[in-house]
Amino acid sequence: MSEVLAAIRRRRSIRSYGDRPVEPSLLEQLLAASGAAGRLTRAPPRVALVSGVEQTRRILTYMVGSYGLVRNPPYLLVGVLPQESDAARLDLGYVLEQVVLEATRLGLATCWITGSYDARRAGDIVGLAPGEVAAAVCALGYPDEGRWSRLHNRTVRRLAGGHRRKPLTEIIFSERWGERWSPDQSDPVLVSVLKYARLAPSATNRQPWRFIVRSGHVALVLVRPAPIDGGIVMAHFALASAALRYAGRWEVQLGDGTLAQEYGLPKYASPVALWK
Repeated sequence: MSEVLAAIRRRRSIRSYGDRPVEPSLLEQLLAASGAAGRLTRAPPRVALVSGVEQTRRILTYMVGSYGLVRNPPYLLVGVLPQESDAARLDLGYVLEQVVLEATRLGLATCWITGSYDARRAGDIVGLAPGEVAAAVCALGYPDEGRWSRLHNRTVRRLAGGHRRKPLTEIIFSERWGERWSPDQSDPVLVSVLKYARLAPSATNRQPWRFIVRSGHVALVLVRPAPIDGGIVMAHFALASAALRYAGRWEVQLGDGTLAQEYGLPKYASPVALWK
């Protein structure tokens, strides 16, 4: 399990890819990992693979210039919802981030893409059953190690704010919303788990999650409608907890009004889940 923690620390969003093909055995391993991944719902998402730059380019040219932000990925992992719902999107983030971290462990590069892609084309290419929705894609491959590609990765990462992370004391409260939390007065294992959760990627690195720590459980709250991001951070928390032996599991409580009142949440914040 220490390999999982190392993968969380190493993962970066890579936006320039080389021509080296990924070995078929590794692709098979990733698809198998998607089927074996932990899940949050009874009808989990599926992960499909798109191969070839010509195909990935068709999907990534939805917005003018968007393809240039992620250059030449030879593969895309396409996250497919069984049906549209916030719970399904939450589960997609949870499942696909586990695959992303497995790819990182195997030495592959990835980059989440949840906005600048053509969902209709992605669905047409992977084939959708009635009701299914292509809700996110993730670039996959070996990074281009050329000088200009490395510069491109650094530049876009800085523009996206990927080098910045909010401090733990800004994203964690004690008992109720707005109440100061101190790592010095918390379980050191939980503090370590929260540090790994803090490394989770999010759209434009907005880090829309907050945690409320209470005796016996941890609540996850979103401060903007971003269920995929919520699922991603839940995956980090769960994987780090398993590796560090912090007991518990997630109970999804999306939009629970009673919890919102109990925690004193502002109107823009919404409960997502409890770890207990």
